[in-house]
Amino acid sequence: MAQDMPTAGRGRAPWIVFVVVAALLVGGVVWAVVGQGQPDASAAASPSPSWATPTPQPTAFETPAAGSTTEITKPPTDAEVPLDQPAPPVAGATVQLVAVTKGTFTGDVPGEPSGDAITVSVRVVNNGSAPIDTGAASVNLTYGGDDRTPGIAVTDKKARVFPASVAPGAEATADFTFVAPLAAEGDIRVTVDLLASEPDIVFVGPRP
Repeated sequence: MAQDMPTAGRGRAPWIVFVVVAALLVGGVVWAVVGQGQPDASAAASPSPSWATPTPQPTAFETPAAGSTTEITKPPTDAEVPLDQPAPPVAGATVQLVAVTKGTFTGDVPGEPSGDAITVSVRVVNNGSAPIDTGAASVNLTYGGDDRTPGIAVTDKKARVFPASVAPGAEATADFTFVAPLAAEGDIRVTVDLLASEPDIVFVGPRP
């Protein structure tokens, strides 16, 4: 009987080692799971980012009300006036060509032509009781008689220009130069557009 005891002890030793190893493995797995499940204290203490809420922008805009406008229809020209005669008064203003001269022009501005030219001097006399707006007055010239070929308006730095307005009882004279071949035949026409509400004044006559 005394000899059988050591044999029994040696048979149980491997099982004890296995049980201890298994217990250690199970304990490690449990510790890992519990450790991962707990929140990080530093992460919990960190404040979450805060973003400003954008201001809503309008998606529809009101259409502005249209302003009142007055339609102006320019009356047609009734008759042509000889170059050397004053035109009938228009709204208290008398328009006259005081000079029609020929010459040559050399263009200084890029794009302006050079060549034979005609300069017309236009005088406006205000015989009315209200100022006459001459700031927007325009003058054009055609040559070749009924062909009415437009002369090319050019800028003459020495020319006189109209003021913004002509006071009652006053007058103003402006010069307008056009490049036009002097060899062209036929009358010239000088059209003066003084007032938007009045017909154009057209002067007709032989070229200088």
